[in-house]
Amino acid sequence: MNEHDTFTTTNTAEPGSFVGAQVGQMHNSNVYVLNPDDPPEREYMVGRQYLNDGIPRKARKHIERARAQGVDDSEVRFHWVLAILSKRSYRDLAKEERALLADLSAGTGPGGRNGWRKGLNVVFALLSCVDGSGGDSDAAMDQLRSLPEPQHGLVLRHLELVLTGSMRQGVWHQLRENAAEAQGAGERINRVWAYFAPKPAEARARYPAPKSTSGWDALRGLVLAGVFLFAVATMMKSALAQGSLLALVSCLAMFVFGPVAGWHVTLWNHQHRRRMAKEREYGYLFSSPPPPKGGFTDQVTHDFDHYFAKYAPATKSRSTWLEQTKGVRRSLCDEVARTYRETGIETDRVRWLIRFMVRDVRRRWLTDQPLEPHELHKVDTATKIRCVILCLLLAAATVSTVTTAFQQAPVAAVGSALLTVIAGWFAIPLWMKIYSEHRRYDEELQERKEILGTRQDEYARWKGKLDDLRPTETEMEAWLDADKTLLLDETLKHYRLAWHEVTTHAFLTTAKRPCKSAHVPRGPWRHSKYEIRVFLVTDEGVREAIAVLDFEQAQWRTNSRINYRFDAVSSVQIEIVSARSYTLNITLTNGPTKSIIVPEAPTHDAVDEESRDEASMINLDAAGFSHTLRILEGMAAEGKPWFERATDPPPAFASEASEPDAASDAGAASPVRNGTARRERSTQPLPDRVAPVP
Repeated sequence: MNEHDTFTTTNTAEPGSFVGAQVGQMHNSNVYVLNPDDPPEREYMVGRQYLNDGIPRKARKHIERARAQGVDDSEVRFHWVLAILSKRSYRDLAKEERALLADLSAGTGPGGRNGWRKGLNVVFALLSCVDGSGGDSDAAMDQLRSLPEPQHGLVLRHLELVLTGSMRQGVWHQLRENAAEAQGAGERINRVWAYFAPKPAEARARYPAPKSTSGWDALRGLVLAGVFLFAVATMMKSALAQGSLLALVSCLAMFVFGPVAGWHVTLWNHQHRRRMAKEREYGYLFSSPPPPKGGFTDQVTHDFDHYFAKYAPATKSRSTWLEQTKGVRRSLCDEVARTYRETGIETDRVRWLIRFMVRDVRRRWLTDQPLEPHELHKVDTATKIRCVILCLLLAAATVSTVTTAFQQAPVAAVGSALLTVIAGWFAIPLWMKIYSEHRRYDEELQERKEILGTRQDEYARWKGKLDDLRPTETEMEAWLDADKTLLLDETLKHYRLAWHEVTTHAFLTTAKRPCKSAHVPRGPWRHSKYEIRVFLVTDEGVREAIAVLDFEQAQWRTNSRINYRFDAVSSVQIEIVSARSYTLNITLTNGPTKSIIVPEAPTHDAVDEESRDEASMINLDAAGFSHTLRILEGMAAEGKPWFERATDPPPAFASEASEPDAASDAGAASPVRNGTARRERSTQPLPDRVAPVP
């Protein structure tokens, strides 16, 4: 495992349900964002970006807006036509769209040296071969082969469903080679994980606990200190009144050794207090109950246990390492939980910090830097020896001073001695506490500053790495297209089919839960795992293959293959669960009903119902849902004759998918008889897949 590894979360939800905790990464990107004051050229560029990223419906919308504002040349028209045709077959076009393409074709002159106009001419030449006008397919394919890049690649990609039969057979070898080359291009395996990596939470560090002493404590300390010093001064004055050399030496010794000994005692006490606090933090003095299962603290604890086991030094056994770092692990876990718990930040967003903390502990371990409380706040032996010697000397000087003072003035000496003891009994502990708390706060504040600086450096490094490695939307779409093309090639080889035997084909791509998901604002959701269905329609029936794609590893496994004749399809029922979720039920005459669930895409970051519907349509458009739906409905309604009428204009998607039969009641499905498809009524109609062009 690498430092960017993430955990796999078990999903016990029903198929087709959405578990919000497992998805929801949204990258900051303005690739699809338009501002009100942007020029029409920007609108066109956004539309072109949508087209490159596999969302032709949105691409067409933006390109048409740009054209309405005066941005119109052969390049714009080329991408506009591709947006109309992308992920659709010719039979999917409405009458208005066919008429629009015919008018545009009639107004397009010779290409000359303009590559975009040449591309337009090639597109219209290819359309003439499938619209019943008797175009020369061989000549059209020759024009396609001679088309320069990037027009050649764009035509191959976006006219995937328009090219059928022998035309597709002529370019299939190139499509397959392009897909094999594109599948691993751009260091995909080493970069695609970064697309699904969560946005790291900003670096934080724990603030020092507030000082446990107050201004009242300081005032009491000043009063007690004044009384104490007054008593000492009185006692020293009585001793000096004797006028002996011993008294003078004793008083000087108290004056010198007293502050120095007091400093050493205070330092020793401070380190002791810090060590006891750290032992409580490490859980050595008491054990706290485990956190609630599934909560933020529990997940953080699990992550620390995982990474401490993963990063165990090779010089120590894992069990020894885990046992000897149990205290520091508890302390770090508590810090992360307390710092981020109330902020609403998910655990995976602080995982970079957990890894950094664990690596820092291992670094200190390997370089013999202190980790345990007695090591972190250790008082060296020389300081202890000096402290003991100074205290003994101070005690001897004090006894000598008191004795001399008692000989000179017994009553005053006894009174000052008692007052010194009483005031010192309260003043010395209080002042050591005040000093320790002020020093502790200053030390922890400096430690926080240093720790936060290193964490901010790591945050900048990690965020920069994600930004550098994260693939673009165009790369993600190109990799998915390559996977689907190679899966299609595998399916053709398994069934031993050539392209001239395939009437049409379709993909239906949905997320395979549980998986990681992410997207950019106003873009389609991308998933780390997909379930891809391939439908191959031939003269005699349908071949269907179902594969699970591990997008991060560019690997898939085919779970099942199903073959059925046209007359074996009894019905296709479309259950409109909501405006954003569908279930396709295919009933065979000799078998059970097959349910294909198209789940609702995550829309928790959408601000209103309109944006949720828009996000859902973007994901359906990217998944190729409308083309697949049209094929299944046509197959169930009429069977083979429906596919033989290749040039008959189909009804618009809105009327087909959202307008119920006149005899159907709202919310009920009409029965299926003689191969006629039934569908659920819904008060929320499916949005138009393609907006009609005036």
